[in-house]
Amino acid sequence: MALPWSTLVKAIPWSDVIAKAPDIAQGARKLWQKAAQRTDTTHPEDMPAPETASGLADMRLAELEGRLAQLNARQQETAELLAALAAQNAELVRLGDNMRARLGRLTFACAFLTAGLLGLGLLLILRP
Repeated sequence: MALPWSTLVKAIPWSDVIAKAPDIAQGARKLWQKAAQRTDTTHPEDMPAPETASGLADMRLAELEGRLAQLNARQQETAELLAALAAQNAELVRLGDNMRARLGRLTFACAFLTAGLLGLGLLLILRP
């Protein structure tokens, strides 16, 4: 049987999540910056030359270098996107905690007003 959403949301320690959100976002940024800056240790000039030095091998090598450059550019774009998503996630968690606090205050205010209205109703009913 599935648990209700309210039970799941209440089970999450939001203050701990919010306290750790900046550290998580910073760690994600560092990780993706490292991944983006990582360079390949094998260079084409370090590799042995093919036995048949033809134009076909040179074209294939140029094609592979082009693909590698495209992949590196995509990886950098992905790193930037993930860093932005991590920052947005931290902001959403902060806003969620603010909304939870507001909901608590609103619940208290509604309970107070309900009690006041019930008291006023009782006074009107019991009034001779």
